[in-house]
Amino acid sequence: MDQALKTLLTLDGHIPETIGRAALSSADRSVADTPAGHRPLIDPAGTTPDVLILDATGRARFILEGAETPAGSLLVGSLVADPELIHKISGRYASARAADESAGAEMRRWLQELPRDGVRTLLDQLTYVVRHMAPVLLYVGDRHYSNFGQFSNLPGRSLNADDDRNLLNRLAATPVTEWPTEDACFVALTHFLLRSGMQARLEEVNGTQLSPAAVVDFLTDRIRNYGARPPCSPQNPITAAHLESLADTCAQERRDRLADGAVFYRLIHGVNLNKAEHLLPQAVTYADVPPAVRTLFAQTAGIPADTSAFDDTRPALDRLAGELHTSPAPAGFHSAYEALLTRFMTTLAEASGSDVAMGRGPRSLAPLHPDNVENGDPLELRTNDFFCCVAPGEGFADHFADDRAALVKTLSAYSARMRFNTWHYLPHTLGVHEREPGRDDWFFAPSMPDLTHWSDQHHTGHVTFGVRFAIRVPLGIEYAGRYLPGLYDLRLMRAHGEQYTVADLRATVAAGRLLAALHQAMSPYGPAVRDFDNGWFRTFYG
Repeated sequence: MDQALKTLLTLDGHIPETIGRAALSSADRSVADTPAGHRPLIDPAGTTPDVLILDATGRARFILEGAETPAGSLLVGSLVADPELIHKISGRYASARAADESAGAEMRRWLQELPRDGVRTLLDQLTYVVRHMAPVLLYVGDRHYSNFGQFSNLPGRSLNADDDRNLLNRLAATPVTEWPTEDACFVALTHFLLRSGMQARLEEVNGTQLSPAAVVDFLTDRIRNYGARPPCSPQNPITAAHLESLADTCAQERRDRLADGAVFYRLIHGVNLNKAEHLLPQAVTYADVPPAVRTLFAQTAGIPADTSAFDDTRPALDRLAGELHTSPAPAGFHSAYEALLTRFMTTLAEASGSDVAMGRGPRSLAPLHPDNVENGDPLELRTNDFFCCVAPGEGFADHFADDRAALVKTLSAYSARMRFNTWHYLPHTLGVHEREPGRDDWFFAPSMPDLTHWSDQHHTGHVTFGVRFAIRVPLGIEYAGRYLPGLYDLRLMRAHGEQYTVADLRATVAAGRLLAALHQAMSPYGPAVRDFDNGWFRTFYG
């Protein structure tokens, strides 16, 4: 059983086994953890009623004692062992399910004690969050909860909020006493997770099993990772009061670390979109910028290559911005600013061993000014009002050989997708996402760098464009007296080869800070970006 189960839990080596195991219910885990020497065999051709399956959502499950196998499941094989062993396994399985039911009942009791308006508030909050965030797929017991594709039972891009399949609407119309235990657990536990930080908490537990014990462990682990001591655990830690205490402590410790300058990042496993939060161990400095990029800015801005502090680069970047604003445009560009962005991306792609480096942003800042009256409503901007500068590494360009049309098509496709992303984040970036009338189609602006593995196995855009390994660093600037998060970004991607490391991420975060400082220095001049559309890619790379 060990090898077959390991293959399922890791999805053939594409995710860590710990994350695969976290998708197991406690009942399934009781079977998987059967001591060595007492484990049943898995017979692909067996006919016993106790089986191991991979369900339609990609989760390994044990189906015992002839229980119904979910539709769309892949049968891995039957459990083969002597009747006494199967009886013991079934007993542990039943006990674990009973324990889950008891823990879930505690979550239901907490919900029942809330005023009806309080329960509705939790459901409204959850509806709001899942409608405006990336895909999630979570488990409670045998049930799944998702805003993604064919598995959707939560509102999102795949399911309208008023759809009959929207579970949250059905729960809102039903007394808590009539909710299934799994649904009560889901609502209560997602509330505690969101209370512990931000909407990204739900992405951190993507592809895993939510139970009171699992969330207690998750929050305790996060608090310790922040260098703090968790609240004392009561004799029975599976209570709403303890979960509230953990959530509030976790949220405060995270805020404190951010105030101290800590850099959080997410390690994303693209196969199941699990996005685990981590901390870079040391502060990021200018010395972390790749040497080739530091050389570029030594030449163009006069920043000594051995500079260590980002603050020391500000005067030079301010002078550079003034020069870029007044300098004539080099051949092939509309401005010196756009030419430098291309040199930056090209240099970084080569320095990082990336196939492509790219960065997105607005073509003009004027429509984003809060006092804007002449340029129309910023929420009426379209994707073409944004740009994405995309530069290939030399090896990636050579891959296309003489087929320059294919190279241009690929780079243009990357650029178009990233222009959409800026448009998609814009309402939240501007802080007008709750304005009426507003725009319903938006996502929360990103705030943490991402390091992604095997993104071409799941993410639709990355599958289409062959983005296997990626780094994203969201960038914001101060403009017109307010901070605009995620207005710009910096991305690296590899279609093959080795995955990026944390050292690569650190260097990219540093390069991103330099790029954000350049955008910031240029902002008083109101730069207009006219390059980086399909015609420009054909002319420049064709």
